[in-house]
Amino acid sequence: MKNNIFSSLVSITKGLHRDNRSEREFQLLLSEIKLYPLATNAVFKIHFKRPLNSKKEYYQKSIFNETEKIIVSFIADFPENATISENNYSYTILHNKFDKYLNDIASYISKREITVNLSEDVDYIINYLKVSVIRLYAELQEQYGQFSETPLFTIPEIAEKYFNDTKFNADLIKKIETSKKVVIKKTSKPKSKPKTSFGFKSRDTAKLLTVLKDLHFKIDLLQNGTSVEELHKLLIAKDFTQIDSQIYLECETTQFSYVVSKLKPFFNSFNPTAIERSGKFITKTGADLKANNLHKNKVHNPKEKEEIDKIIQQLQ
Repeated sequence: MKNNIFSSLVSITKGLHRDNRSEREFQLLLSEIKLYPLATNAVFKIHFKRPLNSKKEYYQKSIFNETEKIIVSFIADFPENATISENNYSYTILHNKFDKYLNDIASYISKREITVNLSEDVDYIINYLKVSVIRLYAELQEQYGQFSETPLFTIPEIAEKYFNDTKFNADLIKKIETSKKVVIKKTSKPKSKPKTSFGFKSRDTAKLLTVLKDLHFKIDLLQNGTSVEELHKLLIAKDFTQIDSQIYLECETTQFSYVVSKLKPFFNSFNPTAIERSGKFITKTGADLKANNLHKNKVHNPKEKEEIDKIIQQLQ
């Protein structure tokens, strides 16, 4: 199909409901379509009821091919030499595209009263389309969620958010087994030693201390009992495992997640994964701060956003 299949199938003027081609015509189309292989960078795979006529099979293959093509394109969208800003931009573009697909499909399902009766051609095809875009959304989050400026969702949450589907069968989209790949990787290349430094790039550590003090004053960054100097010492340490102090946060997790994302360019390895690995950061509830907690609480516009931006700009 010339137009994007995720948009064209639910189009008011050219949607699936207007396709009246015969079984014979679809058989001819099937003879010309070549099924793509599963994307080499795919994390998930769809397990869906087998199509039992040519129309269903044609559309299933067409949707599958388009899905795999998009997932393969992630590699070009997020090149290894891209900056954080470039990756954030690419993620936003793709997120907005998938968000539109999901909303359009949800609207089509509602207006045309599509059911889960997979024996009906239109219902089968639209449900497969729905599952495919949910998979695309999940693939983007799983592979590049660290660049998201919006909350991350599980597959059931995606189904509920866009389709109000609280009974979505999560087994339709399963993670691909990677055990064989892991074994090969372990035998061919030794694991690198985890970094034990956040790697502050500048020699001007005094400027970082000033920024931390300003942040603490503005958003109550730290709890009483934790000093800004302790946080500063941890962030510039060559080996944070040698630092005894724990950093108890007082600000909202959404604010700290935003601070981390804004400070990240000034360090070699200041990110949610490194923060969790250090084991030095404690939330205001007394729990160890986890990378997933920072990812889930990443928002584009936290409280005092403009002030945080202004303060961190001092490092430039």
